[in-house]
Amino acid sequence: MNLSFAKALDRVAGGALARVVAGADALRELVSPPAPQVDAVRALAILKFWGVGNWALLRPVVAALRDRWPGARVIVVTLAGNAPLVDDVADRVLAVRPHGLAATVADLVRAHRALRAEAPELSLDFEQFAVVGALLCRAAGIPQRVGFSSGARGRDGLLTVRVPFRRDAHAARSFRDLAEAAGVPRGPYVAGGLAAGDAGRAEVERLLGGAADARPVVVLHPGSGDNFPGRRWSPTAFAAVGRHARERFDARVVVTGGAGEAALVADVARRCGGDALPAAGALSLRGLVALLDRAEVVVSNDTGPVHLASALGRPVLAMYGPNTPVLYGPLSPGSRAFHAGLPCSPCLTTDNYRSSRCRIHTCMAAIPTGEVVAAADRLLRGAPAARPEAP
Repeated sequence: MNLSFAKALDRVAGGALARVVAGADALRELVSPPAPQVDAVRALAILKFWGVGNWALLRPVVAALRDRWPGARVIVVTLAGNAPLVDDVADRVLAVRPHGLAATVADLVRAHRALRAEAPELSLDFEQFAVVGALLCRAAGIPQRVGFSSGARGRDGLLTVRVPFRRDAHAARSFRDLAEAAGVPRGPYVAGGLAAGDAGRAEVERLLGGAADARPVVVLHPGSGDNFPGRRWSPTAFAAVGRHARERFDARVVVTGGAGEAALVADVARRCGGDALPAAGALSLRGLVALLDRAEVVVSNDTGPVHLASALGRPVLAMYGPNTPVLYGPLSPGSRAFHAGLPCSPCLTTDNYRSSRCRIHTCMAAIPTGEVVAAADRLLRGAPAARPEAP
């Protein structure tokens, strides 16, 4: 099941079902007494399906929730691939396989049964537009359901508390807002909470041939997964950054991507020259985290590695066009977001299920290669750019 199909299914079928359920709830409330107050939280459910980058941002928020209710069981519902970012912050992970409609439906049914058995008093749905999480929590009978207001009457009607998703602040701030609406004390979002593990480091050592020299590692991530290839900066431009790092600083350049991006990754590595290493599909998520932790500089499109590297405190040079760095820019010291700010940008928003019909990606082509090369040069010389403002 590809991402576009999943979005369409959620929007059409999920939206229709949500309107029916929300309408029935509204009618019931007209004739029924108010629901009893929630006096204690013995278990809470956290839902976020898509995005390893989102989970990199969410980890400090989950820690704040655990601090607020230290004795509560934390149940996380997410896609199976996110498990390495979740299993150490949750008491139970209900994993949903995203490939194959039958497998996805079966996992959602199992998650529903598990939530009914766990009987959490509180759920926090960190999806910005998807309906499936709100339906799942409502069907499980969770009495206090906190989520982002989407403007869709059906989905919003499934929530007991609705929180605006900010358009003028980083997504991490909105994630913290949701937790605060659920009872976490007011406070700033503090980035971090991610570290490389031994298993991941071992993968990286195998990938790099056990090299223990002092060469700086530069990671290039020219892909964008299966979510709108219009977020990709030019392979030629990525290669120019890699060549400069290799020729000027003798950097070990590693080009990362998913297994389905092997041709793109190999092309960029070839253009970088020397011993630039193509690593499409070569690392698990834990291995990718360890590689990013080892990098002196990460150069990436607007996708998961930006937030993974940022949570590790590594400097990131990130490219934005269809998305805005106001919401999704890197937060680590020395990082910089490149964004041409064209009138059509951003075109991926919560209003359109983060989908776009644009096929001429002017916003990405407008990012100047020379500026990114110069920024990488400064970082490799130990003179990072100014730290981004905290959300």
